[in-house]
Amino acid sequence: MKIIKIKDYYGNYQEVPVEDSLYEEWVKLNNDDQRIYRREMYHRSGMTPEEAVEMQKTDSIEELVDDLLRRERDARLYEAISQLTPTQQRRVMMFMDNMNYSDIARSEGAKFAPIYRSLQAAFKKLRLLMREYEKE
Repeated sequence: MKIIKIKDYYGNYQEVPVEDSLYEEWVKLNNDDQRIYRREMYHRSGMTPEEAVEMQKTDSIEELVDDLLRRERDARLYEAISQLTPTQQRRVMMFMDNMNYSDIARSEGAKFAPIYRSLQAAFKKLRLLMREYEKE
């Protein structure tokens, strides 16, 4: 028996005992993942310079403006999230990672109602902060 460390959804590592044959397959899988990651990082986008130039020509000004506005809105949202309490920040980020109220309550070992109230208060504050940003 060998022990492997597995990272769960929340970033915590867990040690799991496995049989030797499963351990060897796990090592092969990790090696393949690393190989693919290195190849992607080496090639980055995977497109030729000519394709990149052509893509720049076809992008319309409206698409670029929309992208810029979306990035600015996202930056403001994250700035607003940083003004919440640490607990609310954590819960909002979990919610943004497609976790529902029950999942968040389960992961924190809390009941549903306090999580719900906390997130509702956080969303209310975020709406107010985002309105203030829009007025600026």
